[in-house]
Amino acid sequence: MISNFPTPYPDELIYSVIARYAIHNGILSPKYLTEELFKNRNLTPTYDLPSHIDTLASYLPDQYNALTLISQHTLLPIYLPFQTDTVMHYAVEALRSEKHYPLHTKLGKNASLIKAVSFFRFCPHCWQEQIEQYGEVYWKRSWQITGYEYCTKHKSALFISSIPCNGLDRKFYAAHLNALQHSSQLIINAHDLDRHIELAELIEELLSHSPHISVRNFPMLSNAYFNLLKDSDLLLGHKNINYEKVRQLVVDYWGESFLQYYHLGDLLSENCWLKNICRKHRKAFSYLEHFIVLKALVPERKPIDIYEQYIRQASIELTDLDQADEAPPIWVNNKVDKILSEDQKQWTKLIQKNSAKQARQCDPALYARLYRNHKDWLLLTNQSAVILPSAITKTRVDWKKRDRQFIKQLIKIRDQLLEDLDSPQWTKKFFIKLLGSVSMIEKNWQFLPFTAAFLDRYAESVGCYQIRRLTRTFIRQRTENQFCPPSVFLRLSGLSPERLTPEARRFFNHIEREIKQ
Repeated sequence: MISNFPTPYPDELIYSVIARYAIHNGILSPKYLTEELFKNRNLTPTYDLPSHIDTLASYLPDQYNALTLISQHTLLPIYLPFQTDTVMHYAVEALRSEKHYPLHTKLGKNASLIKAVSFFRFCPHCWQEQIEQYGEVYWKRSWQITGYEYCTKHKSALFISSIPCNGLDRKFYAAHLNALQHSSQLIINAHDLDRHIELAELIEELLSHSPHISVRNFPMLSNAYFNLLKDSDLLLGHKNINYEKVRQLVVDYWGESFLQYYHLGDLLSENCWLKNICRKHRKAFSYLEHFIVLKALVPERKPIDIYEQYIRQASIELTDLDQADEAPPIWVNNKVDKILSEDQKQWTKLIQKNSAKQARQCDPALYARLYRNHKDWLLLTNQSAVILPSAITKTRVDWKKRDRQFIKQLIKIRDQLLEDLDSPQWTKKFFIKLLGSVSMIEKNWQFLPFTAAFLDRYAESVGCYQIRRLTRTFIRQRTENQFCPPSVFLRLSGLSPERLTPEARRFFNHIEREIKQ
């Protein structure tokens, strides 16, 4: 039990708390540190989304629990409103657990256009205040978020230290004033300064007052953005989106150089991030992409408030739709219900005579239309499709016959090798390669008992192989009637005294006596 684990400071990364613990206790070895805290020497520090939070919470006072640490001392809150409930439940379990989870991949960080910071960042003015208040400095989580380039409190750009956030050899780095000696200040375009400050304020608000927004699935996000675009008069007709007008609003509000700074400048290609966020959502987007679009469309309101409003509206719409879908039955008196569309009627007739797969192959276009427009109905209806009898599986290989064939081939190979003293070592792999069926034999040992028994019996050990090499050299020298000194004899055999096994050593000693006689 750890009794002197430091209490986290406001907005401090858990990574920084662990680094301060190491400094307070004079721990220099990263492996010893992780072993003492987590009983595991093979952990790799992660600054943004650390695991083992349940363990760390047990070292702190009762007012700290795992959920408190996650919401106030990790970077998960910047993902929370924009991911589905399933993903966020997975993420919380990953942070609390002691098992390894591919969390960065699950949250889409690795594939995101928004690049994570590579080196720890800080505000020297904030550090000075931390020294005066706490007597030491620490890493604040907001500093390490892409988009938070400017300290809103002291009105200055952040500094980049020489301490890496990522890398194979990373460890827990404590914040230290020495970082000022090898740091450089972020260069921000003066024309975009106001927008950087505004974005930093939005990120601070998201971290400190993250609303509880429940996103059940991606269709809810799609509906929310569609309603927002509709209310903003950005539609062409009933469903088409006026992308050019949306793009112009984004560029006019944020500016092209600002968007390029965050690698979001591509707004013209067919699959650019701006078009994808306005279309049907098939993946999650980052906090930065959401903020840029929401603020450009409704400048007078906070983006997170707009987002929350339309997500709740979409949730109500989907709930009503789900209830409507559950009410009507599919069949009435063996006739298709009149409320179904022509496509639905045609599909119900198809699955009366075919399985769902066969029906799809009969009319792929029909299936595609139903999947786009009536997915829930389609999946429910397919459960009543004709179920074809499963085909009787036939044994593809007669393993007994194959085993007998292999053993006959192996016996012939062994007979040919008996007189060949120059052949390589007779290992199992050597015999199998001569058969020409390496993969099949290695993956099916249990079906080839005779083959396995032969290889166990005749596979040559290292000692036997050395004896055969000594025998080969002895026969050659006896034939030529020229005997070399022991050291030369071993070298001609490709051996050395250090490599000889005990049985090969005894055999070599016997050869030496024969030579001397």
